[in-house]
Amino acid sequence: MKTIEQQVIDAYVPYETTLRAVGRLIGISHHRVKRILVTHNIEIVKGKRGPLTEEHKANLSKACKGRKGSMKGRKMPKSSLYQNMASHLRFSVSVAWLEQFDDIEKLKFLNLAISRRGGRFDLSTEEYKSYVDRFYSDKQFNLLYVKWQDSDQNKWRRPTIDHINPRALGGSNALDNLQFLTWFENHAKGDMSPQDWDFVKKNIKDYLV
Repeated sequence: MKTIEQQVIDAYVPYETTLRAVGRLIGISHHRVKRILVTHNIEIVKGKRGPLTEEHKANLSKACKGRKGSMKGRKMPKSSLYQNMASHLRFSVSVAWLEQFDDIEKLKFLNLAISRRGGRFDLSTEEYKSYVDRFYSDKQFNLLYVKWQDSDQNKWRRPTIDHINPRALGGSNALDNLQFLTWFENHAKGDMSPQDWDFVKKNIKDYLV
């Protein structure tokens, strides 16, 4: 039977699940969920909330009536965003190192792309730094990333990491075996070898109705 910690790690999906949703699923408080994620250096990002009841909406409206938001008109300094990132990463990197990458949203995206769920990307700090150095300026990744943003972040176009030689065929997490493909192409490729996938792409009409 899985431990509580493992259940939390398996249930938590960045941008999808909230801490409260994970807590309800497992039967623990969302505070404990947060402590477990922080202990395992898993970045906590805002998830999707379920629809609010009319009663909840009314209570929120009543509580906020006449209140001015403390952050209204203010924007968190970019340096604080890098400090927050450094404190949540599972890698030991300095704020100064992160700040060399000016596009913090792209950096966040690259961080989320290497989840270690299931041990898939259990990288060392040096491997992480090499990964960011490589893909932050990678032509193929940036082409896909810009197209994905221009498409209003269409699911099928989202850049995802592909193992050129699939892990099922002995491929590793070595940088020269990694590339970014769209979500659609990555899932269509599956566990095909590079040669098999190139053949299918060249003859794609033979595989479509």
